[in-house]
Amino acid sequence: MKVLYGIQCTGNGHITRSIDMINELRKYVHVDVLTSGSHSEVKLPFDVKFKQKGLSYFFGKNGSIDVLRTIRDNNPLRFLQEIKEVPTHLYDMVISDFEPVTAWSAKRNWVYSVALSNQAALLDADVPKPNIISPISQLIINNFCPANKHYGLFYQKLNSKLYYPPVRDVIKKLKPTDGSHYVVYLPFYSTEKILKHLQTFENTQWLVFSKHATQSYSNGNVHVQPIDEHKFLLALENCKGVMCSAGFGTTSEALFLRKKLLVIPMKSQYEQQCNAHNLGLLGVPVISSLKKKFHSVLADWIASDEKPMVEIKDENNKLVRTILEDYVANDILKNVP
Repeated sequence: MKVLYGIQCTGNGHITRSIDMINELRKYVHVDVLTSGSHSEVKLPFDVKFKQKGLSYFFGKNGSIDVLRTIRDNNPLRFLQEIKEVPTHLYDMVISDFEPVTAWSAKRNWVYSVALSNQAALLDADVPKPNIISPISQLIINNFCPANKHYGLFYQKLNSKLYYPPVRDVIKKLKPTDGSHYVVYLPFYSTEKILKHLQTFENTQWLVFSKHATQSYSNGNVHVQPIDEHKFLLALENCKGVMCSAGFGTTSEALFLRKKLLVIPMKSQYEQQCNAHNLGLLGVPVISSLKKKFHSVLADWIASDEKPMVEIKDENNKLVRTILEDYVANDILKNVP
């Protein structure tokens, strides 16, 4: 059996969770990998058969998407050509972690396809949504990656169709301790803006991992570090808490490690707004932006020892086996006269 696994490379979360899922799948079937987008720092530890541009957004520096660059660098005609060129017809199944080229190519070629992502969970009626929902954002989530079967990844097991976030082996091997520093990962803010706000808290040590930094440096109580997976994992293992975006990957890993957590969702980004809403329901402090008016919330968070009590179980093998068993069942039903 041959599987084509599509990975969205906007941010690092899709990549990090795909690594262990692909390794788990390869215990049972042959897996080729396709990636699209190019805004991640984590490197895949295996060969990528197809590299596409796809459709993706670019991080801004003031809390939101860089709209102009996103419009400029996405080419609908190129995207349509990629859909035609990717040979999904040579595969028995396509799995897409919010990767649109494989998803639409599978639909075009009548190949059985699976959506495996946090975004797939947002299609589930049992997952709480914010009161204010952008119809355009919801339309994108509903149609960005069509699939025959959806496996939603979520913080809680609200029903049998939802699964806990895949936990990387490297995360499971960490031995977390509560150190003296806080890890900060806010890729859609400029380093200068982050520094301006964090330096207000003079007695707190901050370790900022920045997409916009090219070298390490310190400024008072804030140390800035370019994105480096090994250094990030070490900092995460030994930190007192994590302040980050509401991306699914980092928040899930922080919860798994039982770290104190505060999130700032990207403005007008539907997935992050939904994640932040649900994290708030689980007791995680949420602020809408990095502004002075929220300094009191930050101060209270720093002073508190309260951690969200969210249990995230390792379901990697169970999820992979379910996906394969569902494919077999679908194939049998398809051939019933």
